[in-house]
Amino acid sequence: MLAKLTNWLLGLFGITAIRQATLKRLMEQQGTEKPLDGLTATLQAMKIMANQNQRQLLHHQISVKWDMVDLLERQRPPRSHMTCPLCGHHNEVSAFNEWVTACIFGGGTLTRHQCPECDLIFGDEKMLRLSEAELSRDYEWHYQLFTEGDSTAQEIRAFHALQPRKDGIYLNWGAGAWSKTIEKLRQEGWDVYGYEPHNSATTHSSHIISRMEELAAMRFDGIFSNNVLEHLRHPARELSIMRSLLKSDGKMSHATPCFEYLYEFTRFHLFFYLGKSRTILASQAGLDIEVFIQDGEFMNIILAPK
Repeated sequence: MLAKLTNWLLGLFGITAIRQATLKRLMEQQGTEKPLDGLTATLQAMKIMANQNQRQLLHHQISVKWDMVDLLERQRPPRSHMTCPLCGHHNEVSAFNEWVTACIFGGGTLTRHQCPECDLIFGDEKMLRLSEAELSRDYEWHYQLFTEGDSTAQEIRAFHALQPRKDGIYLNWGAGAWSKTIEKLRQEGWDVYGYEPHNSATTHSSHIISRMEELAAMRFDGIFSNNVLEHLRHPARELSIMRSLLKSDGKMSHATPCFEYLYEFTRFHLFFYLGKSRTILASQAGLDIEVFIQDGEFMNIILAPK
């Protein structure tokens, strides 16, 4: 009671008192070393609390946005037919298997469907209706709150599946801020670059390219990725772009657990390439599947131009 009264009185002058125990807990959560004086400590704690409040507010805004989208989705008249975004198969909705889950990142309910013709699982429909600019904006909000796990080991494994040559030049497609793949491979003597169009997830490196205009002037002996194919809004079109960047004997290596219905709890996973959908995707991009590797959740596809 005394603490509340004290803070109320101090609040009249724009001042807040922070208990030492609260201050210590905040500093430990942020991994911050203990400051030398009380004023610095108080200012640091207030900054930490402000950042936490901003993150909580943004998380709330994201959840409210998608709750509203879900509400509007429920008002739509039910569809009688549906078309697969990959193979174009058109049929009654009842012919498509339905998969329902929830987005753990505040994206509401996720309802996906599986094509009876090519086996692709696609959706949620509310995500597929977004323009590329809207989808990019959603990523920017997401990356202000969340970070990806370190994908270095899996990316390097996908790279070596290309059976690379030391005199070759290679591209890591979707090289975000959470891996050390480029740094490690270049330290080993490999000529590797990265492409990452999402500025909010890009590292500050001279070997990371974010502009397609710059990328288009280069040619590569191999392109590799990890956890990328499931995020592509127009996968066949983007694989075609990658193919255009390959040298005549170049190949691609793309790893993702979403060659099965895994990690379905995020709205950013738009496609799951089960069964025949892998072959159809490759064919539409002018590619052939050389080999499909499955080792537990490490699944990798090697592609070569037709």
